[in-house]
Amino acid sequence: MPKFENKDFVHLHVHSEYSQFDGLARLKNLVHTARKMGFPALALTDHGNIGGIIKFIQECYVTKDKNDKPLDYPPIKALPGCEFYVSRNHEGKSKEFQPDLKKGNRHLILIAKNLEGYQNMCTLSQKSWIDGFYMNPRIDLPLIEKYSKGLICQSACPSSLINANLIYDRYDVAKEVCGVFKDIFKDDFFLEIMYHGLNVEYKIAPEILRLGKELGIKVIATNDSHYILKNQAKSQEILMCMSSSKCLSDPKHMSFIYDEFYLKSAEEMGKIFKDNPEVLYNTIEVAERVDIDNIKKNIFGGMRLPKFEIPEGYKDQFDYLEKLAWEGMKKKGWDKSQKHVDALKKELRDIRVAFDNNGYDFATYFLIVRDYVTYAKNKGIMVGGGRGSGYASILLHCIGICFGVDPVKYGLLWERFLGFDDLPFVKDSDFGFDDETSVIESSDIEESEEIMSE
Repeated sequence: MPKFENKDFVHLHVHSEYSQFDGLARLKNLVHTARKMGFPALALTDHGNIGGIIKFIQECYVTKDKNDKPLDYPPIKALPGCEFYVSRNHEGKSKEFQPDLKKGNRHLILIAKNLEGYQNMCTLSQKSWIDGFYMNPRIDLPLIEKYSKGLICQSACPSSLINANLIYDRYDVAKEVCGVFKDIFKDDFFLEIMYHGLNVEYKIAPEILRLGKELGIKVIATNDSHYILKNQAKSQEILMCMSSSKCLSDPKHMSFIYDEFYLKSAEEMGKIFKDNPEVLYNTIEVAERVDIDNIKKNIFGGMRLPKFEIPEGYKDQFDYLEKLAWEGMKKKGWDKSQKHVDALKKELRDIRVAFDNNGYDFATYFLIVRDYVTYAKNKGIMVGGGRGSGYASILLHCIGICFGVDPVKYGLLWERFLGFDDLPFVKDSDFGFDDETSVIESSDIEESEEIMSE
């Protein structure tokens, strides 16, 4: 039997405290344990939500403890994911794929491999809670296909569409379902094989390997981790009783039959799948496909802004902003004052330098704020002029965000405004809306969405 070290394996099916009453593992302890064990990467695939993803990524790369002392173990590559619930859909194919006509609760794991995948995963999560919620936040096959780009798909546990059909001896249907997912995700679709001592897992394991061989789909070994250490199984059982309002003495209370749902070492996984070592090595391939730097850069670095559509004829958002600024100068009559002209040129130059050198897209930001402020004024909503320091900007006066005193006349400092912290970015205090009058009808929202798309 080949000797497996933790560097040879990645856990791709992992639950934390964010799996509501179904995950015992505290996120920080989970990540730091995986780092100590020396795994090269770790996925987070909580049930039905992605609420822990940001904290998860942060914990994977933190280098100091709470006392500001360096950690003894290196960072670990974060693989952001989610175990989604797939509904019994009446328009898509998922209805006929349900072997027991179950109304949802079929599981499917999606992992973001780049920013586009992360954004699609966020969209699917949002729609599952807003549009698809019935007992659980659900998505369906047409929705999955629509937002599949940038995502890695895993077949999940015995509660998945594929494995449920195998359990019910419907191999041909399971094969058809595999074909659907393979058509959607191409080589980014993987079959999961797991064994925690359950009879159904033992029954379908050979069939999963057979499907992979017949359809050219790679199989990955996973352990459905709900707690960190093996001796925490009883605590997990108590947690599940809490979720269903049952007592431990109730013979019908929810529980795992075996204490195998923990963060196992590669050596332990190797003993389980010793006859098929490739299913462990394939987990490394999944991890390598994830460009976490691309995701981190756009989540934590620079400015995250919606796309702002500009009229035709302009090179970019800065070009359009510049045009609006000079038009505003003329309307105010400031174009006849050299001091005002020089001040506006300086502000525009600073905005361009900030973008070219640091990627700070102030041009788009100003256009977004202008759009909201203009909308509010047109709808009769009381609105202020943004941040107080914004009154120092000639530009903001010219594009209609700020009003009142002449910043040149009173020597107000533009630099004080531009130096704000960009992390909160667009917030209510930028607009100064009156809460009592800022009631927007749905038709107004649709009109605004035509101007600004995410």
